[in-house]
Amino acid sequence: MTLADHLQQGVAALSQGNISAAEEHFRAAVDIDPDNANAHNNLGFALAQQQEWQPALIHLRSALSLDPDSSMAHCNIGQVLIATGDTNTGMTHIETAVQKNPENAIAWDTLARFRVLAADFTTAEYAAQRAIGIAPGESSFYVRLGITQAAQRRFKDALSQYQKALELNPSNSEAWAQAGITSFMMNNIGDAKEALQRALALNPSDTNARRHLALAALTQGDKEAAIDHFQTILRQTPNDQNTILELAVLYISEYLDSEARELLNKLTETSRQSPRCRYYHGLLLRREGFTEQAEEVLNALAHEDNDYAIRAARLTETVH
Repeated sequence: MTLADHLQQGVAALSQGNISAAEEHFRAAVDIDPDNANAHNNLGFALAQQQEWQPALIHLRSALSLDPDSSMAHCNIGQVLIATGDTNTGMTHIETAVQKNPENAIAWDTLARFRVLAADFTTAEYAAQRAIGIAPGESSFYVRLGITQAAQRRFKDALSQYQKALELNPSNSEAWAQAGITSFMMNNIGDAKEALQRALALNPSDTNARRHLALAALTQGDKEAAIDHFQTILRQTPNDQNTILELAVLYISEYLDSEARELLNKLTETSRQSPRCRYYHGLLLRREGFTEQAEEVLNALAHEDNDYAIRAARLTETVH
């Protein structure tokens, strides 16, 4: 096979989700021509998809050494650097990517994604709009734009973008998930549940959609359904600290104290220091008969400045 054949088949493998096959083709391309920037970039991308960060950086740096103006190489290395903790350098590379090629829709979408994470929603929205202007037929770009608008509490605008995404691709599970989450934020619980259920039918492993479906069930008073959803999340991601605490709180509300204690014991030390965790830990200690320990936890929390401090103070007042 020629260099071009390996590059072409590697890209095809990536589009089919077969990352290991893509990596093999891109490695073969690098072996054929070690000075081919595109081959190094593609191999670096495939390695990054498998979270092999350091090998990915080696090939992406090789790509930029061979072609300093490569917009995609800048975009890809930026994402890897952010993933490995070098956020500032990573963002500089992503910004360079759109400067090197203002018609690179993927680079604009990547910029939008990371500006959302940095809470720079205005820049994120602009970048998402640029991506759509270049590739108006790409469903995922409308989802990104909707996310930037929802983050600014422009929920109706966001829902409009998700609808456009679904018109382009009715099987876009992320569009359904974000539509459901946004409907939940608008307190449209019926619409939220319908959209979230559609998202999970397409992608059962979407823990964010399932978490919001659990919260929607709680809003309607269906604790049994909420517990089931949280349990499913923990089977998928056993160390999800937020879900462990959510489920523990539900267990406490249902007087399933031993189940709650088992979950609270799984929390990391950092998670245990949250006001919410300490409040329910104190409540559970009291239920378990450890009155002195419970009062120590709740009294310490009562002197802080947060919502759970107020609840802790009220709880301790009922004892004295």
